Amino acid sequence: MTTRGDGETMNVRRATVADAATISALNADVQAVHAAALPWLFKTPSAETFPPATAAAMLARHDVLVYLAYLGDAPSVLPSLRGRGIGGALLGAVRQAADDRDIRQVALDVWSFNERAEAFFRRHGFEAYNERLWLR
Repeated sequence: MTTRGDGETMNVRRATVADAATISALNADVQAVHAAALPWLFKTPSAETFPPATAAAMLARHDVLVYLAYLGDAPSVLPSLRGRGIGGALLGAVRQAADDRDIRQVALDVWSFNERAEAFFRRHGFEAYNERLWLR
């Protein structure tokens, strides 16, 4: 847990099965961004999109690492809390987990319509190594 210059506390920790409902709810924000950009491909968020039971099954696996960040008592990254260093702290936790496991490469996917996410990842050292193109 760290205390920021503005007095707020930030806590980044590995998610557990007990966090399944929170992970499910946070996924709805991400799903909504994707559904708005590509409605023919992504479902509008609903109780069936990524239910807590599915999240719990994922979190129960020993080979899956999911991290949660809290700014005060609010789970992040909520749209209203963006731009406060929370994403960078989450990436720091992922990098530390990779180092702890002797993992030398971390890869991610970002959709080309999501310019904000792409810029964020580039600011944190990620660079493109492959690009997919499609004809619709």
